[in-house]
Amino acid sequence: MVAVLSPLLSDQPPEVPQRVGLGDRFHYFRGASGRRYLFTVVAREDIADFRSAVALVASPAPNGRLSAAWVATIDPFGRLEGRERRLPDWPDTMVLVHLLAESDRDRRDLVADLSAPAFAPALAA
Repeated sequence: MVAVLSPLLSDQPPEVPQRVGLGDRFHYFRGASGRRYLFTVVAREDIADFRSAVALVASPAPNGRLSAAWVATIDPFGRLEGRERRLPDWPDTMVLVHLLAESDRDRRDLVADLSAPAFAPALAA
């Protein structure tokens, strides 16, 4: 499953990684349900090393948070699922992965939560 998102801003990074100097590596994104999902920054060229995960493409926003614009599931073989089988190569973006979803259904639900149409108007507020 692949979704192009309305700009979705990250929440504050987790406190513990910030205290040990890893604050730029971990980011939370909140879905329409209110759930927060932890994502980790990875090298674009390493995306195929992540299996059964969720990939997200984001860029730094002026307020210091990340603005996500694309999200997709990664199959058990490290391939992006959906029509687009490649990460978008937009300028000034970074790739993040979510590794905590335990099943295909959990990963699809996460993508749906982050890309829920009902969530788009709340972003403008």
